[in-house]
Amino acid sequence: MHIRIEGLTHVYAPRTPAERVALRGINLKFAPGERVGILGPTGSGKSTLIQHIAGLLKPTAGQVLLDGIPAHASTAEARARRRQVGLAFQYPEQQIFEATVFREVAFGPRNLRLDEAEVARRVRWALEMVGMNPEEYGERVPFALSGGEMRRVVLASVLAMRPRVLILDEPTAGLDPQGREDLLARLDAWQRETGATLMVVSHHLDETARLVDRVIVLWEGRVVADGPARALLGDGCLWRSLGLVPPPEVTLLEALRQAGWPLSPDCWPREELAREIVRAWRERAGSGKAGSVGLFG
Repeated sequence: MHIRIEGLTHVYAPRTPAERVALRGINLKFAPGERVGILGPTGSGKSTLIQHIAGLLKPTAGQVLLDGIPAHASTAEARARRRQVGLAFQYPEQQIFEATVFREVAFGPRNLRLDEAEVARRVRWALEMVGMNPEEYGERVPFALSGGEMRRVVLASVLAMRPRVLILDEPTAGLDPQGREDLLARLDAWQRETGATLMVVSHHLDETARLVDRVIVLWEGRVVADGPARALLGDGCLWRSLGLVPPPEVTLLEALRQAGWPLSPDCWPREELAREIVRAWRERAGSGKAGSVGLFG
């Protein structure tokens, strides 16, 4: 799906004492199959932007076009486009309402008037895609699950609709390290299998680097950076200027480069950085620079 955002502005509670401008003249384009990270500090407009892409908000000014159709329009064509955009919010309890996991995941496909056999196939596929055994979880009560499990149920519910665009707001929040690794791998596999557009809102820069190819950075409702993920995520100066703490890997990379180590500024994610450090260490060892003087000698 081609997505185009033109002059998008959103004001909450306009002409009241609580008026707040969340987005200011945003212009963006997304091609089908892109993997995009949307980053920025709290209050930068990330959540408002993704809700506009999903057609959940009406712009104060400007528009969002989904294959050329205004996302917020009330026409049948616009509703069909919106159904192809899946959004999983940060707080899963806000999206769960059915009595069992199976019924929760089946709700969307049933609204598409699919036959029960196809509904069951989609539920099973979606639960397995997020790492949940359908036999084990299908009849369980969603609200009795852990926060991480509820998050997976919400994601399965979105995937069961077979969206052309998947938007995830802090997808790994509430998961332990092993759960984060597993979910990131499954999301990567899902995107490669389907070729759908993937948008991820996250504060975890390293996780974002592993999942996306392009990064958009918002600050006070404006786009302040838009470019290749490897270059932007490794830019410690950018993150500090936005009041964010760079990942430890970026701090280490900066220190090594300042010490004269021959490292690329965009050697991400951490596995690649580790390989680059080993390579550079061997080069320094071969030239006699990595002797007893220590790491930064």
